Amino acid sequence: MGFKKYFESPTPDELDGKSFEYRLFRAVPHAFLDWMRSYVRLETIGLDNIPRHGPVLVAPNHSGVLGWDAFIVQNEILKQAHRMPRTMSHNFWHGDNLFGYLSRKMAYIPQDFKKAIRVLRHNNLLLIFPEAEAGNFKPSTQMYQLQPFNPGFVSLAVMANAPIVPACVIGAEEAHLNLGTLDWTEKYIGAKLPLPLNLFPIPVKWKLIFLPPISLEKYGRGDARNIRFLEEVAENVRMRIQKRIHRELLSRGVLKYLLDG
Repeated sequence: MGFKKYFESPTPDELDGKSFEYRLFRAVPHAFLDWMRSYVRLETIGLDNIPRHGPVLVAPNHSGVLGWDAFIVQNEILKQAHRMPRTMSHNFWHGDNLFGYLSRKMAYIPQDFKKAIRVLRHNNLLLIFPEAEAGNFKPSTQMYQLQPFNPGFVSLAVMANAPIVPACVIGAEEAHLNLGTLDWTEKYIGAKLPLPLNLFPIPVKWKLIFLPPISLEKYGRGDARNIRFLEEVAENVRMRIQKRIHRELLSRGVLKYLLDG
């Protein structure tokens, strides 16, 4: 046994949550995230827009540099919507044996279309951030200006007959102040690195908003390969999120973000 077992693939019992290791990885991070929920005074609305059964794809905006929005959204769906989310994450977190093991334990999957399809076709909830690192690592001067959405998530939704639930994350932008990115690091480690001024999030108030689901059940395989169709739907989802974020910023008296970047 020894330390070697932590580099091996999880057994079926581990995936079913029956092992001590699995329960430890599920309990400890989420105990911390429950504390984080209070730390950011999290407010959540629209949870009833998340279907309680069947495949569903949740697509929020991405921000905050260090990915706290992914952790907090995942925890909220698990604890409040009572669904176990699988989250698509950067392949960087799946290339190393140890990181790959931890990622699987935390229900993260790589950016792999076939694996994502399998997740959805097993009637699971899949959390995807269509902006990817372009949204997460953008400088704070572009705060709340949503970046173009990768349309691949629309193809996934069509192929798996899964509704798309757009989601807004408000507060994560202010939690970390970012100067930009180091682009040259992508050549060496496969990822760009941000330049945040703070590593632990500033305790600003967060708000999650889950918008009404978008059904694509009338579309088929041909549409899932039509790039123009995919880009139009992706832009529609992006604009729904952007407009709702603008409404929320107006209610907070934040006028400087009215222009869509």
